Amino acid sequence: MTQEIQQLSKLLIQETNIANNLLDLMLDEKNTLEENLPEKLSGITTSKAGCLDQMEAISRNKIQLLLGLSSAPTNVERQNQFIAKQTSLIQKELNQLVDELEDAIEKCRHQNSINGMIIAMNQRNVQRNLNIIKGADQESMTYTQKGQTTAVGKAYGGMKV
Repeated sequence: MTQEIQQLSKLLIQETNIANNLLDLMLDEKNTLEENLPEKLSGITTSKAGCLDQMEAISRNKIQLLLGLSSAPTNVERQNQFIAKQTSLIQKELNQLVDELEDAIEKCRHQNSINGMIIAMNQRNVQRNLNIIKGADQESMTYTQKGQTTAVGKAYGGMKV
């Protein structure tokens, strides 16, 4: 195996491992959001940022490697061209690594979407509770374009304005 193949394999494996770590953190984040433990979120957020920084660094290294291997216009095309030039066994191994990375990243995207929905739901609950505390008329609620609830009028001394 050439040095470039070994480097690309190593970078793909590292990136996949970090994406899987990120997914684990996102699952912890989901549980933390569901259990309403805001003090634990800070640590998770810091760890997620660290994973993303690591992935970015590895991605830069991969881009540098691929720039020297192909003249295709995009990184994906460079990677695909490089893999296509290899023997069928090497192609199979590299394509499997790419598939594992893409699968891990897709799982992260999906989990991020779920966590985003939980956060949005929590924000709606907080807004509803604030409206109750402020004395807003709960029967006169409407939704904004972002799906948040808002009172139709303001409550002043029992009178709606």
